[in-house]
Amino acid sequence: MHRICFLLLALMAAAAEWTSKPFTEWTPDTVLRVLTASPWSKDSSANIEWTKREVRPITYKDIPGADHNIAKDSGLGPLGGIGAPKPKLPIKADLLIRFPNALPMRHAKAMYRLRDEKLPADRLNSLIDAPVLSFYVVEIFGVPSEVAHQGAGTIESLVSRSAYLRTKYGRKYQAARAEVTIQAATLKILVYFPNEEPLKVADEEIEFFADIQLLRCKERFKLSAMTYMGRLEL
Repeated sequence: MHRICFLLLALMAAAAEWTSKPFTEWTPDTVLRVLTASPWSKDSSANIEWTKREVRPITYKDIPGADHNIAKDSGLGPLGGIGAPKPKLPIKADLLIRFPNALPMRHAKAMYRLRDEKLPADRLNSLIDAPVLSFYVVEIFGVPSEVAHQGAGTIESLVSRSAYLRTKYGRKYQAARAEVTIQAATLKILVYFPNEEPLKVADEEIEFFADIQLLRCKERFKLSAMTYMGRLEL
């Protein structure tokens, strides 16, 4: 009980900081929370069902390079870590589902890089990613790279066909395209949704869904909590 109360208080403190202070004054803890546990970034989990919708089970030998000696996984950082894949097929994925195009996410990423790479303060503005125009972007991070055993193109096709954003009142945005980056241990999947009809706080909530065949991703976001500097940020 005490631990839960402490975590709630820490989250409230971080939220107060990202809503009340300029991002240049955010503490490292606030930066980390914006990137990993905030209205724009949710941790999620999904079971990986290797045999459910396959004609035959995928075996260890189906994974390219699986017969080589593989170093222990080095873990993930908040921006997407790079490590070596584990020799056994994973049965669960710990994911981050987030909106990387939202301004607070881009601010937090810039602050993280500035400190992590020990760069001079005058580099900060150049580290802020330019926004992606005409699209809402959802990132799925943490899918084990073994899921892409048939190539990035297969995952892109599956996600493009299945992914959607849906509001509480039923308005639906279908994915226009997906981009997959294969890292040593994980996949970074970016899903693009046309935003000609902008979402509003009055829509209350949006649900994200994607079916990658071996696993499904599903997460809800409260739009009223996704305001930053006086405007809805997605």
